[in-house]
Amino acid sequence: MPDSAAKLALRISRRLAQHAFKEILPLRADVGVVSFTFDDVPASACMAGAQALERHGARGTFYVAGGLTGALEEGKPCHTREHLRTLLATGHELGCHSYSHIRCDTLTAAELEQELDRNAAFLAELGVDPRTLNFAYPFGAYAYNAKRICGKRFRSSRITGGGTHEDSADLNALKTHRLYDVHVDAENYDALLQRTVRRKGWLIVNTHDVEDPPSRYGYTPEQLERAIAAALAAGCKVLPMNAAIDYLQQYAAPANA
Repeated sequence: MPDSAAKLALRISRRLAQHAFKEILPLRADVGVVSFTFDDVPASACMAGAQALERHGARGTFYVAGGLTGALEEGKPCHTREHLRTLLATGHELGCHSYSHIRCDTLTAAELEQELDRNAAFLAELGVDPRTLNFAYPFGAYAYNAKRICGKRFRSSRITGGGTHEDSADLNALKTHRLYDVHVDAENYDALLQRTVRRKGWLIVNTHDVEDPPSRYGYTPEQLERAIAAALAAGCKVLPMNAAIDYLQQYAAPANA
């Protein structure tokens, strides 16, 4: 398929995916929720990122691509198996980020299933129950077929960007705010946090490395510490993905149901 035609097909596929295979979670909780997530799981996220959350009595979700274990990404060391075991032992959550950290929107159904099976097996070796897995699309790249497959396999699937959730959230295409050294989203974190507080919504943030200086996709430990403290000071619950879904589902049913 010519490159221009392939790009058009992907755009159409993603547009269709926005309206298909939805799993809507109404947001009716008493307070807003903020979830801190880490993609690719650099070593610094396992240490400085996890420690920042722990100092505030909170935990996060770390989206693991098994193929990056013990490797370098953009010159920075990624997680080891021991890092992942420590995260689990201290109450953090491991999610799936495919095995090879590959775009899911260009894979065939069979290729995507193989990627996900391989990563599920890797995480299962560490003691992660595949039935509780949450997923993050590498590069935020999702499409019609990918959303169909991931919606059946995971408790939630997360893209990148899009802001906070108000009134409801599609668990099969959750939005985020990117906490990056280079600002890339339309609204800043503080503005989104205040909207989350007012609307009692759900703000999911994502970053990568947590060090000083960070990569363009990372955040400094001090910045992350301030973001966590601000969420708690605003009255939000700071919860990893599974705990956030559990909490929000308690309030999801109508009062007269």
